[in-house]
Order: sequence, then C-alpha cells, then structure tokens
Amino acid sequence: MTLISLQKCAQYDNKILKEKILAGLRQINFDLTELKNKRVCLKPNLLMPVSSERAVTTHPEIFRAVAQIVRDYTTNIVLIESPNIFALKPTIKKAGLAEIVKELEIEVADINITETLRFPLAHRYKNIDISKALFDVDFIINMPKLKTHGFTHYTGAVKNLFGVMPGLSKARMHMRAPSQMEFTEFLLDLYGGLLNGFEKPKKFIHVMDAVVGMEGEGPGPSGKPKKIGAVIIGEDALALDYVAVNLVSLKIKKVFTITEGFRRGYGVKAPENIEVEGESLEEMRIKDFKASCNTVMGGIVWPLTSPTIKNLFVEKPVPKAETCTLCYNCMKVCPVGAIAKADNAPIPVYDYRKCIRCFCCMETCPEAAIYLKKGVLQWLMRT
Repeated sequence: MTLISLQKCAQYDNKILKEKILAGLRQINFDLTELKNKRVCLKPNLLMPVSSERAVTTHPEIFRAVAQIVRDYTTNIVLIESPNIFALKPTIKKAGLAEIVKELEIEVADINITETLRFPLAHRYKNIDISKALFDVDFIINMPKLKTHGFTHYTGAVKNLFGVMPGLSKARMHMRAPSQMEFTEFLLDLYGGLLNGFEKPKKFIHVMDAVVGMEGEGPGPSGKPKKIGAVIIGEDALALDYVAVNLVSLKIKKVFTITEGFRRGYGVKAPENIEVEGESLEEMRIKDFKASCNTVMGGIVWPLTSPTIKNLFVEKPVPKAETCTLCYNCMKVCPVGAIAKADNAPIPVYDYRKCIRCFCCMETCPEAAIYLKKGVLQWLMRT
C-alpha cells in the first residue's frame, strides 16, 4: 500500500507545523536519518512575487518548518524553483522566504543553468531541459500549494514539479502542448523522467501546504484563499494528489494528471492502493470548495478546439480596464504571441484566434485584472 498522511493543521505556527510534519513522516514510515549528510533540494511553489496572504505560493512557515527539520540532519540544502516570468530573488523576498534562506544558509540554485534529463521510456517528451542543480541532489522535497488551476483544473504535487524548468521555457511548453490532455502527457513525461531518468535515482518527499489553499480561478491572484486546515505528506505524488483532490471535493475525472498517471504506473496505479493515515479523509472533506469555471473543453479534440468553434464554446481571458495597469506581464508570458500592446486603449489587445486558452496571462497578472468570459454558445455544453 502507498501511505499518505493527512494531518489536521489550522494555522501557520512553526511549532505546530513541525509537529504535524514530523508526525506525518512517521506515519508514512520515512526515516529522517536517511537525510544525514545528503544533498537535499527544497522545491516550493513560487509562482510569482506576491505575499503569502494571497495563497498563491507555498507559505513561508511551511518552508521554514521543512527546512528546519532537514537541517537537523544536513546543511547541504538547495532551493530549486523557477517563477514564470519573474526573477527568482525578488520572488523569494516577496513570498517571505528570503530571511529563512539567509538564516538557515540555504543555497539558491540558478534555474537558468540547465541540463537535459533523458527518459527514453517517456511517451513523447524524452529529453527535457531542467535545472542542472537537480542532478547533484539525493532528495527532492516538493512543497506544493493546494490550488485550483484554470487549465489543469487542479495543481498539486505533480504540477509543482513543472517549476524545475526555467521560466519562459514553461510558457513555451503550452505552445507545444496546447490542449489539457497534451499538457498532461508532458507533465507525466517530466514526472516519469524525474523518477526514472537520473543515473542515480532521487528520493522524493511531498509536503503539501493545504492549511490555506486556493479556490476559484487559480493558480494566480485571480483565485481566492480558502481555509482547508491540512498538511498532506507522502512519497508518491499521484497518491498525494488523489487524496488532496478528494479532500476538497473536486472531480478526479477532470484531473488528468491523476487519471492518466494511474495508467502510466509511475508509482501507485489505483485508488485502492492508497491508504490514508492520520485524520479521516471523509471527516475533513471540504464540500463547498469552488473549482475554476474553465473545465468544459479539457478532453475535447478537434474540430471543437478549432479557433472559430473555440471562441464560441470556451471561456476566454479578458482584461479589466478598471484594474489593468498595462504592465504587459501577460504579453511577455503568452506562448503564442496572442497579446499586443494597447494603441491608446486601457487594456492589451488579445487575438482570440491565436489564443490557446492556457491562461498563463491570468496566472501571472499581479493585479488579478483578467477574468474569464464565457463563450456565447457555452451554455449548450453544460456538464
């Protein structure tokens, strides 16, 4: 059985968090002495430079608690992460991690120095450029934030590993894999490569920040913080994501990284092989958690995803004139060049025939100034 620990935790208190994380590690039978004198990667979710109250990034107290636990066994710790289009240093500072990194003497890897991860058994993406620093570590401690996602429905342990790639290369992947299923194939090829592609396999621990998660139009500032009151811990990303999605009552069938991941067999292969330790999943279940409204077209293929039909049946990202500051982060991150500068207008110009609905613009807008507008005929495809 694959063990996942579900810990009840209502606040970001350092002492309580350490107790919960240590209890969770014991419940999944992880021996902390394995970390002794090893090189350990800490991989938080640092999507963009925003304060922790927005619930966009891994909370600094989760990061602190994990780092302190690790430091009891090794001082050889490196933070590896890549915000989308933003510089890492100011993102670390704004997210509240800078003082922790300094205090605990944690190295910060240059994400732009890459090496190719080769995984011949991948379905499609057999060679992926990732942070070179990952090749030198023994353990990867992944610290995702439980959030909704406009494109993938949910983002958790598997999706957070996307951050081992340099910033804009992630946006370009949306152009190479424009549909939700194609993007899922890429994420699972990356996950498979991280599990099986290194000459010396890495050991994984996943510690999910679900004390306060994000609902609605995540994973960026357009989503809303939502109290969940949990920390979830495990060694299998798919199993952890399965528990997390059930915890907040999202629909498993819409999270392709889980359904397709089970079929791939990268670890756990079915829900019946997952055992939850600690709290009762049913008793902790959040029943009023709001999903992103953009879930209609995830598994649908051409001709319904052709530009004309897509504009009729699929939500599109639309800037709000009253809050847009014309910073053009949206234009910088767009993988297909569908956004142009305004010509004496209060908002950028979108070409919706080019737009692939990856919602990277919405994800990285610091002002939450982009909303989803339903297609005029979308009501015909209610699910």
